[in-house]
Amino acid sequence: MGAEVGRVVARVSRVSFDRPGFFSGGGNLAVNEDPPWSRQLPEFAENCMAAVPDGRLDSRTRRAWAKLCPHHAPALEAVDGQSRLVHSDVNPKNILVATTNSGWMANALLDWEFSYSGCPYADAANMTRFAADRLDGFAAGFAEGQDTPLPANWAYLGRVLDMFALSDLVTRPLGHAVADQAAALIGHITTVPSRMNF
Repeated sequence: MGAEVGRVVARVSRVSFDRPGFFSGGGNLAVNEDPPWSRQLPEFAENCMAAVPDGRLDSRTRRAWAKLCPHHAPALEAVDGQSRLVHSDVNPKNILVATTNSGWMANALLDWEFSYSGCPYADAANMTRFAADRLDGFAAGFAEGQDTPLPANWAYLGRVLDMFALSDLVTRPLGHAVADQAAALIGHITTVPSRMNF
């Protein structure tokens, strides 16, 4: 099942656009002109850390995360120009699967409200964010489904792209289960920075 989901998620990125950025709305999939992700991440993370509800992350962790994001942001220069379709919320609750005579089949990817034009490694990082081993074979299926070879550090680049989502998630109100998971992961990463280089 993991390999099948990986292949389907990879096929999403075969849709391309003229430039990277967020969709402007209106149903025509026009892409805004946004600054490169490598330049957006430091300020975005800092603003999010200022908006984290009291009690979710201590001040030391907030400061450490706000410093860690700019440290890794330059790596995104390698993918700033990619303009592929990114679902941006790939996780088990947004995937419908079924069994067939030949094995697992992913029937649908749901909930496209956060999609944008960019680098598809973010989708793989999203899927494996809280449990890299959640789906055996996912990474292999994701690599197999690409229409161009992946660079050796694609998983790391995906993790850096996921810093946007993690930063945003922890701004949710207290009691938000996924935000609390994101806070725990941020705490772990700031304590063990090598967690970024899986």
